Amino acid sequence: MQQIPPFEHGKRYHPLSQHYREQFGEKVYKVSVSVADSCPNREGRNGMKVCIFCDEWGSAAYHQQGDQPIRKQIQINREAIRKRYRAEKFLIYFQAYTNTFGRFKELEALYQLALEEKDVVGLVVGTRPDCLPERVLRKFAEIAREHYLSVELGVQTLDDAQLIFLSRGHDSASSLKAIRKLKAVSGVNLCVHLMFGLPGETDQQIRETAEILSEHKVDGVKLHNLHVLKNTPLEKLYRESRFVPLELEEYTRKVCIFLENLSPKIAVHRLAAVASRWEELIAPAWTREKMRPTQYIDDYLATKNTWQGRNYLAAEADEQVC
Repeated sequence: MQQIPPFEHGKRYHPLSQHYREQFGEKVYKVSVSVADSCPNREGRNGMKVCIFCDEWGSAAYHQQGDQPIRKQIQINREAIRKRYRAEKFLIYFQAYTNTFGRFKELEALYQLALEEKDVVGLVVGTRPDCLPERVLRKFAEIAREHYLSVELGVQTLDDAQLIFLSRGHDSASSLKAIRKLKAVSGVNLCVHLMFGLPGETDQQIRETAEILSEHKVDGVKLHNLHVLKNTPLEKLYRESRFVPLELEEYTRKVCIFLENLSPKIAVHRLAAVASRWEELIAPAWTREKMRPTQYIDDYLATKNTWQGRNYLAAEADEQVC
């Protein structure tokens, strides 16, 4: 009879906090900075203008600080987190837009400045599958030799029709190639971003995505519900009743399917999106709430008596028997 793996805090999935504790021996907190100001789509590459869901701030947590020097951003946000959580160790999170696109020498210098800051133990860099040239991979390898480095890769989906709907400007083959490239860089921790609630999405697709990511041994996943923000192409589709976002109940069911088929070794960075600027959120309303979706998913997993890796481990056991 299967037993729930020993996840931290009684969770039924592998929480990011557990990964950090295993890596650093203590809690570590992300400090977001805004330094990149564009991406291939916004530059008109591949005939695209902008991803259908992306607002003008490119997912920045603190877009209003974008004109501040990086050291100032780090100091402001680090001290706020230190005071709130009594935090002592930090990762600098290059979050908004694409942090390996263009201006490479400038970005390289910013990485170094961040690593020189007090109590900083590493970096987290957000990027896209089509923005990983060899010079970036070499830089990642250099950083990872001496510091913790996590790369968050915006895959969103491995379905090509859905990538077209999202106006991503790359296909699933590019995503898988990028995953393989990053896994080949020694020391890099790879987190893949995924979205649920896309047109044509099926339960089987969700299972297969979990299986593929497990097979590629990614280190983490960050899950998002596709939600509607003001002044995005998705808003127009929503207003025209051509897109309907998932309710929390259905989103939770999909997350459960994904987790059951995901290796329990893969850390879950986030279970659902949270709108950082409430005034920009159009739908669904539950995306405003930070704690409720997580608690709802926790309760759902407990009610079903299921957990991350349940089906994955069962399939693995069957293979060993055969």
